[in-house]
Amino acid sequence: MRAGLRALLAAGLLLVGTWVAPALAGPYEDGLDAYDKGDYANAERLFKVAVEAGHPGAQIALGLQYAFGRGVERNLTEAARLYGLAAARGEVQAMSLVGVMYERGAGVAEDLVKALMWYTLAAEKDEEREIDRVALEPKLTRPDQQKARDLAAACKKANFQNC
Repeated sequence: MRAGLRALLAAGLLLVGTWVAPALAGPYEDGLDAYDKGDYANAERLFKVAVEAGHPGAQIALGLQYAFGRGVERNLTEAARLYGLAAARGEVQAMSLVGVMYERGAGVAEDLVKALMWYTLAAEKDEEREIDRVALEPKLTRPDQQKARDLAAACKKANFQNC
């Protein structure tokens, strides 16, 4: 991940993770370069090409552009949608970001059970993500905690589709 995009993520959501190895290196890598140079319109265009090809890193990067309004009109609904696409591909960073969106009611209706579900899924794939789950869990009742665990299990069983 390029330094500019990493700084944006760290400053904005305090969730620094590992980017997936690009399966579509051209537009995604070029989009990162454009972003780092401040050419946000070109970055958006390039990320969109990679997003259409199903590149989870591009889905996250473009989601961040929408979340922070970098070169695009700020659109948290679109950011959440893009993070959801990457999460459906099993990308742990996207799972955490979707959790954040549900926890804050940013671009989606606030839903602490769904937030906990996504944090649980992310923590199962990367123990460093456990901090989000541990921080949120006490805010929910025991039945809601169990519901989140049940939803996470169902989501995992469905290969992260329609979660």
